[in-house]
Amino acid sequence: MKTYILILFSLCFLTGCKTFHNCDQSEDIESSATIEKSRYPDKSVIKGTCTAAETGEPIYFGEVVVYNSDQYYGTICDENGNFEIKGIEFGNYTIEFRCTSGGYENFTMHIDLEEGYDVRINVKLKEYIMQLEKPVIYLYPEQDTTVNVQLDYKGELQHTYPTYPDSGWTVKAQPNGTLWDQNGQEYYALFWEGTPEKELLPSDGFVVAGKETAAFLEEKLAYLGLNRREANEFIMYWLPKMEDNPYNFIHFAGEEYNEMAELKINPIPETVIRVMMLTQPLDEKNDVPLQDLSPLNKERKGFTVVEWGGSIINSLHL
Repeated sequence: MKTYILILFSLCFLTGCKTFHNCDQSEDIESSATIEKSRYPDKSVIKGTCTAAETGEPIYFGEVVVYNSDQYYGTICDENGNFEIKGIEFGNYTIEFRCTSGGYENFTMHIDLEEGYDVRINVKLKEYIMQLEKPVIYLYPEQDTTVNVQLDYKGELQHTYPTYPDSGWTVKAQPNGTLWDQNGQEYYALFWEGTPEKELLPSDGFVVAGKETAAFLEEKLAYLGLNRREANEFIMYWLPKMEDNPYNFIHFAGEEYNEMAELKINPIPETVIRVMMLTQPLDEKNDVPLQDLSPLNKERKGFTVVEWGGSIINSLHL
């Protein structure tokens, strides 16, 4: 008579996991795994479903990868969110669930396969909300000028400073970049943050070691047209979020960002420089198509407007 061992694990995100542990996902996402002794004692099978946590709808074309330092296995979920990976050798593995079509956070867990198991995992992925962090706008007219700045943003503004009125910001700008509002309050830039209606999906960029991030940004920001003060402020904000990562994927958004967050400025500036960085931390160096930055290269002439900001993205979409 054959004997089957059935063990049901509930993955706990507040107290930690048992067989599945180090789950890199927020506590409101629940996943479960049923482990049954395999009929093939020399290899393991991992299968299951991938659904949206909020709606329960299947996530099709989601990527499932199982790997350690010696082995790598992968598959794609079908139209019903189902997946199956066969022939997995014994060992300790990391399992990652990635939504390649975007819109959901990645999910990571770990499993020990000390012998052959038939593993079923039902994972629910939380919806991913992209946040554009700290876009700041500098105004450099050739003489003291009253300037109106309107932001046509396809998304929801979360924070603005000074407060963004329906008619847009109206400030008196000086050639050195100093701004004054109608109440005589001084500013060095205009600030906003928001959640877009849809995620920006980069297809190329750069992969940079965390320890080399500062030097990389200094070089690229200068090429893109930021002066030393603007680059310093950019790097001081973003470096703490990036330099301790093994690697960072970096893309500088262009026309797709202009379409998402259009600036309407009166009087019309002669030069507009917008640096919107999309970045994602990486555990290892990936090969990605290199981005051509030449279309974003600008030379300052006349009344110049400069903006920089960034966003930590969810998946590479390559």
